[in-house]
Amino acid sequence: MIKTVQDLLEFEKELEDLIDMCNNGAVIVVEGLKDKRSLRFLGVEGTIIEASNKPADYVAEEVCKITKNVLIFTDSDRSGVLLKKRLVRAFVCRGVLPNTKKSEKMLLLCGVRSVEDLATSYLRSLEVLRI
Repeated sequence: MIKTVQDLLEFEKELEDLIDMCNNGAVIVVEGLKDKRSLRFLGVEGTIIEASNKPADYVAEEVCKITKNVLIFTDSDRSGVLLKKRLVRAFVCRGVLPNTKKSEKMLLLCGVRSVEDLATSYLRSLEVLRI
């Protein structure tokens, strides 16, 4: 959960920036459906690609057909970190440097390890910090 009003405001700024990026053609790559649903609940529209159960090279190839502006949102657990490394390598081989910092910052601000927990953490924080 977000601990301070300042962190809440910073998270909202990061979220607004993410939404703007997606509205301008950026593609988000997530691990699975729950991650995608969490981002949708937060108001993120645009293309979100699920990468689990697909080879990283296939995901990178398909995304690069759409855009060079890519954000990778994976969990901070072992499997998420390994997937992120494979995806980054696959994108870099295609001349694309994906943004991984946005997800890391948003997860840190919310105090969660998984993308699917972002929306729940944010909503709980709103209840606690704004009442």
